[in-house]
Amino acid sequence: MLMTPRDFRSVKAALVEGNSQLRSDMRLALLEKGIREPTTCRTADSFFDVAGRELLDVVVCDSSSFDGQFAPALQSIRRNAVGGNPFVVVIATLSDASHDQVQSALDGGVDDLLRKPAPAKRIVDRIDSLVKARKPFIATRNYVGPTRANLAPAGDDVGEVFEVPNTLRSKVVDKIDEAKLRRQVTKAAAALKERVAEHPLAGIDRLIRRTLARHGGNDPDVPGHFANLHALSLEMSGHYRDETHRHIANLALALSKLADRIAQHSPTGPRPVELDLLRHLGAVVRQTMVSESGAEAIVEQIAAIVDRYASTGRVATYH
Repeated sequence: MLMTPRDFRSVKAALVEGNSQLRSDMRLALLEKGIREPTTCRTADSFFDVAGRELLDVVVCDSSSFDGQFAPALQSIRRNAVGGNPFVVVIATLSDASHDQVQSALDGGVDDLLRKPAPAKRIVDRIDSLVKARKPFIATRNYVGPTRANLAPAGDDVGEVFEVPNTLRSKVVDKIDEAKLRRQVTKAAAALKERVAEHPLAGIDRLIRRTLARHGGNDPDVPGHFANLHALSLEMSGHYRDETHRHIANLALALSKLADRIAQHSPTGPRPVELDLLRHLGAVVRQTMVSESGAEAIVEQIAAIVDRYASTGRVATYH
C-alpha cells in the first residue's frame, strides 16, 4: 500500500532563536522540510506578535530566548491568552539541561524537548514524529498542555485527558483547509476554557467515577486501566504543587496510590471494600465542590483515609 506523500507547504511555522547562525540553519532546515516561508524571530516579543496574527501549526523555540520566563510564556499560549492556537505543536531546545530547566520546560507544556547542541535537521525531523502521533492534553488550573503520563492507547477515555486539534497533522496528512481548522480550534479552545475554570476537585471526581466504572470482572485489562489511572492522578498531583491547592495534590497522590494498589493486587478490579470507599469519598468530594466551607480540611481528611488504605489495606473512619 502506497503512503500519501506528506505535503508541508501549507504548514505555518515559527522559529524563535537568538543566535543568528542557528536561526539561519534552522530556517534552511524548515525550508528543506517543505515548509514555505517559516517565520523567524530573534526575541520572544517578536514571536508573540506573530502568534497573535497567525494560526501557527508548529513552533521551534530556544527556551533561553524568553528571558527566564519560558514556562509562563508558553502557558499563556496554552491557555489561549496569547496567540490564536493554544494547541500549536511546540518543540523546544535547551542549552542548560539541568533538572530545574527541564522541569520548567515541561511545566510550560512543550510537545518535545531537545538539548543543544543538536543539528538543525535533527530538530526539524522531530516534526515527523509529531505528525504521526501526539499525546492528549490535560487541563488544570495550574497547567495546560500535553500529558506526561504513560496512558492507554488513543480512544480509551481516561477522564481527565482529552484530544485536541493537531493542525500540523490536519494539514500534512488529512489535507483540511484553514477555515475548517480555525473552527475546530475555536471550538476546542472554548471547551478548554471551561475545563480550566472548573473547580479543582472536578478532576478528582472524574478520576473516582472512572475508577468505579472499571470494577467489572469481564475486562481483561483491569490492571492496565488502573495503572493508567495511577499515572494520571500522580501527574495531576504534580500540577497542584502550589500552597493554595496542596490539599488537592495530596488527594490526587492518595488516589494514585490506591489505583496502583488495585492494579497490583486486584487483577479483576476493585474489591467490595474499595468500591464502598470510593463511592463514599466521591460523594464527599462532590459535596465539597458545592460548599467551600471547610473544604480544605475535609479534603485532607479524605486524602489521609485513602492513603492509609492504599498503604495498609485498612479503612479508617472519619467524622
